[in-house]
Amino acid sequence: MIKIQDVVKDIIYSDEEALYALSKGFMNLSAYAKMIQKKVEDESMKEVEVPGIVVALSRIKKDLKNIHPLVQDIKIDNITTKSPLTEISFEKTPSILDKLSSLYKKVKTTNEDFLTMTLSTTEVNVICSDRIREKVLNHFGDKPRLLQSKLASIGISFNPKYYEMPNITFTLSRKIAQKRIVLAETITTHTEIIFTFHQKDLPEMLSLFEV
Repeated sequence: MIKIQDVVKDIIYSDEEALYALSKGFMNLSAYAKMIQKKVEDESMKEVEVPGIVVALSRIKKDLKNIHPLVQDIKIDNITTKSPLTEISFEKTPSILDKLSSLYKKVKTTNEDFLTMTLSTTEVNVICSDRIREKVLNHFGDKPRLLQSKLASIGISFNPKYYEMPNITFTLSRKIAQKRIVLAETITTHTEIIFTFHQKDLPEMLSLFEV
């Protein structure tokens, strides 16, 4: 048998704004119950009264304990920035892939440089420090699909324990989304998440993640 509370929980967890309102205690439970009543009935395959949905919402709210369930409390250990950067995208061809394998050997980097590569289904994407941009372009030889300069990156380092926890990237990128900052790329490792974006947004990005 499908439980009403399970159905209501699935619905509200798929609606972040409603979930936040419920967790903070300013949701009108009766109004929201009326709004989702039809969906609850469809998913539970039975008639459901509004008071029953309100009871389910009240129980879920109690479990939330005034904490947003999708957002983790992350302690940031360190922040690093790199700029100026350039993003270069090529069509994913055998020639480009062959040159990609030798990029690190042909283009010498230092600890101060930034160089990352991403292979998608149709493209090869490189983001690098402006200092080595011409060397990267000369190495590949082909005309890029995209050549975007005036970028920057911010690297957020944290304890390895967060690697096994859900919603870590969501928790950090949610702050960026609220400021409507355009991201060029997001790169994740075992202990770091790196965001790349337009250089003009660097001061605001730093203010979002002050340690």
